Amino acid sequence: MGNWIIFEGDIPLDDFLEKNRPSKIEFINMGVFAGDPQQRPTVFEFPGSIAKPQKHVLLEQWEKTVKKRRRITNDYVRHLAEQYSYKSGKWLIYCPSAEVDEIWTTVAKAVVSGTLGSATNVFASNEEKELYVICVYTEDFTNKEEVWAVERSLRKLGVKVTLRYKPNIYTTLGIYAGNEWQLRPTIYRS
Repeated sequence: MGNWIIFEGDIPLDDFLEKNRPSKIEFINMGVFAGDPQQRPTVFEFPGSIAKPQKHVLLEQWEKTVKKRRRITNDYVRHLAEQYSYKSGKWLIYCPSAEVDEIWTTVAKAVVSGTLGSATNVFASNEEKELYVICVYTEDFTNKEEVWAVERSLRKLGVKVTLRYKPNIYTTLGIYAGNEWQLRPTIYRS
């Protein structure tokens, strides 16, 4: 699993969360999944992750388009997502180190219980560990009902910070803030 800490279900979730507080450990990424721990993929890239051969073809098509200097738009990225059935995405919760343990514990428990998204992960957004990002995943960013239901659930859990929603295809294609195509990589904000 590389630099991931994953809840495997072999100890109680409360014990896992107590032992692995984001603010207190050195890690690259930590994740939990909804449902049965034994049914999870061996390698966690993200839920609904595109199959490797399909991902290779997607990236080849993307590189050809970029090399031809064709105009890249959000509609084109959405078209690729639909063409390759790659529609998973995530709500991004940016939280300071003083709040990350509490928010992570609340979100992780909701995901594992099956009441919030299909998976979640947390990571430090910088080496100083001043700011963390918690991602809560959905299966289909084109399904606004599903996406906004997760947002409402996050609000009911007490998450008060600004949320942004990013389709995973933007991450796979390397589209981040300040990109050369001037695309906004997040499509919803709350």
